[in-house]
Amino acid sequence: MKFVVGGCLSALALAVVGAPVSHADTAPVCTETGNSYTAGWQSDWAAYEAAEQNPADTRSRQTVDLPITIAAPFEKVWTVYSNLRNDLGRHPFMKDMINHRTCTDADSETIDFTALDNIPVGPFSYPALTQAEQRIYPAEHYYLSDSWDQPGVTTHQKITFTDNGDGTTTVNEHITFVANPLLIAFTVDNGSSSHREYQAALKRDIENGTL
Repeated sequence: MKFVVGGCLSALALAVVGAPVSHADTAPVCTETGNSYTAGWQSDWAAYEAAEQNPADTRSRQTVDLPITIAAPFEKVWTVYSNLRNDLGRHPFMKDMINHRTCTDADSETIDFTALDNIPVGPFSYPALTQAEQRIYPAEHYYLSDSWDQPGVTTHQKITFTDNGDGTTTVNEHITFVANPLLIAFTVDNGSSSHREYQAALKRDIENGTL
C-alpha cells in the first residue's frame, strides 16, 4: 500500500514501477488535511526518501505479481479497486486510513496518508503506522503507490487493469518489497498474503453488489 510524503518520487521508485507518460506541466491543486499523524508522516517520509537515495543501501528486494480476475465490468472494477478506502474492513491489517494531503492536476490525483495497521507476528499482533502515497492516473487506468514502515520496510506498487472483453476484468498488483535481508522473506510472505486476502474480499463484494 502506500503513504509517500511530499509527493516526491525517487529515481529508484520510478524505475521500479515505471514512470507515467509525460504530460504538459500543470500546477496541482492541493488540499491539506493536517492532523495528529501528519508530523510523523513527514518525518517518516523523509526517512523513506533518504533510504531510496542511499547508494549504499544493503536491503534486499523481491518482486511479485498478484493477478486476480473479477466478474464485473472494467469501469466498475477500476472505480472500486482504485479507491483505497474500500480496503477498510477487507485488508487484514488496515484499521483506518488518515489522509494528510490530496493533490490533483489535469492527469492525476496524489493522496498522502497514514494507514493504521495491526501486524500479525505469530499468535500476536502489534500496532503499526504505514506511511504511504497513492498516485492515480484515471485516463490510463492504473495507479502507483509507495509505502514505508519501521524498520525500513518499503513497498513499490503498480496496479493495472485489463478489460477481458467478456464482462470480466483482471487486476494485477506488481509489488516490489524492500527490507533488511533478515526480514525480506517474512515481509514478502506477510505482504503477499495480506494483499491476496483483500483482493479476494474486493472480488467477493464487487461481484455480490456490496461495492
